[in-house]
Amino acid sequence: MATEVPRVRPAVISQELREKLDEYRAFRHIVRNVYAHNFRPERMKELIERVETIFIATESELTAFCSFLEAV
Repeated sequence: MATEVPRVRPAVISQELREKLDEYRAFRHIVRNVYAHNFRPERMKELIERVETIFIATESELTAFCSFLEAV
């Protein structure tokens, strides 16, 4: 999703956003696999504090990609 396909489509999301979202994906993996001993409260706090900013960036980039699709 973060890779452009030349002459076909732009990247759906930026590489920067992909890396930020990957942090949440990694956290989800820890939670789903019940690695409670791996919970780091300070890391959870960082993710919680940034979630609104990440959501807004995701919404913005997906909206831009939808605009590309509508223009095709």
